[in-house]
Amino acid sequence: MRIGIVVDSACDLPRDFLTENDVRIMPITLRIGDLLIEDRRDPAETLDFYIRHLDRKSEDFAESMPYSVEQIENLFLERLVLDYDYVFCLTITSTRSPIFDHAMKASRAILGRYKTIRRAAGLPERFGLAVVSTRNLFTGQAVPVAEAVRLIRAGGTPSDIGTRLRQLVEQTHTYMVPADLFHIYRRASKKGDKSLSWGSYTVGSWLDVKPILHCHCDVTTTIDKVRGFTAGAERIFALADKRVRDGLDTPFVCISYGGQPDAVREMPGYAALAETASRHGVEILISPMSKTAAVNVGPGALSLAFAASDHRPN
Repeated sequence: MRIGIVVDSACDLPRDFLTENDVRIMPITLRIGDLLIEDRRDPAETLDFYIRHLDRKSEDFAESMPYSVEQIENLFLERLVLDYDYVFCLTITSTRSPIFDHAMKASRAILGRYKTIRRAAGLPERFGLAVVSTRNLFTGQAVPVAEAVRLIRAGGTPSDIGTRLRQLVEQTHTYMVPADLFHIYRRASKKGDKSLSWGSYTVGSWLDVKPILHCHCDVTTTIDKVRGFTAGAERIFALADKRVRDGLDTPFVCISYGGQPDAVREMPGYAALAETASRHGVEILISPMSKTAAVNVGPGALSLAFAASDHRPN
């Protein structure tokens, strides 16, 4: 059976990983002033985007527009129902984007129309589709996707993979430290993020105090505050290092950065995490943070995620 995966472009995984494993991308369109830009997870385009478009801080300057119901229907009916026999569609949390709702609505039309298309192509009529909200953001979306790839490679069935992914959603934790508080306070708050209050934004901006943010099962909270971005990055890497030593539920740590990914390896604490991960058979996947993430949390932000059923944020 040919099993495929499709994600929206907010999913922070390296482009090479996505390409090698044929993970399909639903681009998200960004409005930057009067300019429309597609987020296609192209690394060069993303880095150029950071330089050209994220230095302006008008509150209404940027917004993201995900695939519509019709666009998702077309993607499946024109390509995916022919390329695969079963597809997992894993989306960013439904509390921040309508893409999960769009995909659910599209799935009803897809499942009602695919037989004719497959029959005309000489394929067996049977086709399956599962739409799963990862209930997380950015690297937190990446962890279940990486696990789905691993399970497909191992020969897992759609039933077993679906069950495992729904478990993993409940076990995935994302940590993030922003470099610039403006974007989280002004832009992410417009999408319901209440993790940064006006007082915290004001004091943080004056004193260079950065929040350590944690996202789990649709909820984002501030769990700590540190002086400066470097201290925040070191705090996140140390937390992940300890978690790897204590055990993960899937052998991946996903990291994204709103800048050149190679800079992550030079950050304090990363080398120790990399050594611990190597000893424990855990793969670290580093990618540029998506354009979609950047317009909401700002350039220079660092995000890290893993899955552990007994983890408590600290």
